[in-house]
Amino acid sequence: MAKARGLALAAALLLVGCGGSSAQTKPQTLRLALPLVPTVLDPALATDLPSLNVSHELYAGLTRFSGTGVEPDLAESWDVGEGGLVWTFHLRKGIRWSDDSPITAADFKRSWLRALAPGTHAPYAGPELGIVQGARHLHATGNGSIGVQVLDPRDLRVTLQHPVPWLDELAAFPVAAPAPPRPNLYSGPFRLVSRTAGKLVLERNFNYWNADEVEPIRLVLSTATKGADAVLPRQLAGPGLPWIDTAGPPRADAGQLSMLTTGLLWFVTRGTPLADQGARQYVAWVISHLDLGTEPVSFAPPAMPGASTVNSHAPVAIQGKPRPLALTLAWAEQDRTGSRIAAALRRQQGELRRFGIELDFRPAATVSKLETQPDADLVLLGWSSKVFDAYNELDEFTCGSAFNVARWCDPAYDAGMRQAVRTLDDEARWQLERKLVERLHVGVPAMPIYHADDSFSLRPGVHGFSWSPIGLYELDGLTRS
Repeated sequence: MAKARGLALAAALLLVGCGGSSAQTKPQTLRLALPLVPTVLDPALATDLPSLNVSHELYAGLTRFSGTGVEPDLAESWDVGEGGLVWTFHLRKGIRWSDDSPITAADFKRSWLRALAPGTHAPYAGPELGIVQGARHLHATGNGSIGVQVLDPRDLRVTLQHPVPWLDELAAFPVAAPAPPRPNLYSGPFRLVSRTAGKLVLERNFNYWNADEVEPIRLVLSTATKGADAVLPRQLAGPGLPWIDTAGPPRADAGQLSMLTTGLLWFVTRGTPLADQGARQYVAWVISHLDLGTEPVSFAPPAMPGASTVNSHAPVAIQGKPRPLALTLAWAEQDRTGSRIAAALRRQQGELRRFGIELDFRPAATVSKLETQPDADLVLLGWSSKVFDAYNELDEFTCGSAFNVARWCDPAYDAGMRQAVRTLDDEARWQLERKLVERLHVGVPAMPIYHADDSFSLRPGVHGFSWSPIGLYELDGLTRS
């Protein structure tokens, strides 16, 4: 079975200023404020979201993130065969590097091998390319081959370790873009022309296959918000990582952007009073009835495709009130939203005591210290998805997950996850994921407690900013009238 993939670009977020003239004069330069100026622009080495986003503008991949998935970029189409095991990408005719040399399928294989080499230390190589056959072994040992075959200059065949529905999404991350064979070559909408302390200057790459749709001539990127035409999203943590808000509050005039992110209250299930499932269910029920200043929350963020199906579950019957519980709550102080949740729980201590729950509050300074926090029964720590499917949110709870803070293990849950990841049909997979969410509500390794968002601010008259809830954005159409 072959299946063509490719989603249309989601509608751009628009802010159009009032103008009295029919003639529009577009400036040569747009000044954009980032939360930090990237120091690493190698697409294989980018880690934080600002670095990933700037790399996303300098280097094109097979696909490109849109608001609800991906769209074709350097690949004009792709076929999926053998039940999702084999993907064949067909490159556009005549695609070129910024020096006019051709981009070929061999550039992708060379770059993936480079990213997976242990000596490269590419942080996203394992998470994004590890599904390729042989990639995990190469990444761990530096030896072996991978399931990537160059059929001809325009056709790339990729064989996976096992079928997945979203290789097209993994291929949109910068680590999967072709790394330049020589310095100062670019394949994306822009090219770097100047780099100084605290400032990057990008100009339009006229060799980009879709250069006619790129509005700005020049982009000046810095952390300075004064005089900026746009203040771009402030989030720092990349997708597929524990989500921590470190960027600070948005400007008063900022627009809000949904993210595929869920803040979780974890229940540590080994060596704590919460080892008892009934106790976990009771505590979750009590906390769900408190006013913590948040909107209704679910395991799959509302912006996630299929969220309404996945989040549906049968009510859980509470078996009765356990004996009084003395519990500790840990969170990272750098997580502003988590800190607000902790403060709200502190304000509700009287109500918690009424239900026989006594909380001791133990903040950790950083995420790394939070992950090794001793004697914690409850842990506030969120997660940011790297694909447009609840599977990546639910993968935290598998027995072998490094991010399973609860240390909860349900073999039946893991079996359901193995089935879901091999199910290409979206509706069928969402039904499987719904059953997994029901297991989470019964087993209670965690409860969803908040959804995060990000923000942007554009000057009047600036428009054309496109956002993906994965955390990557598009500047191609950014202009001012």
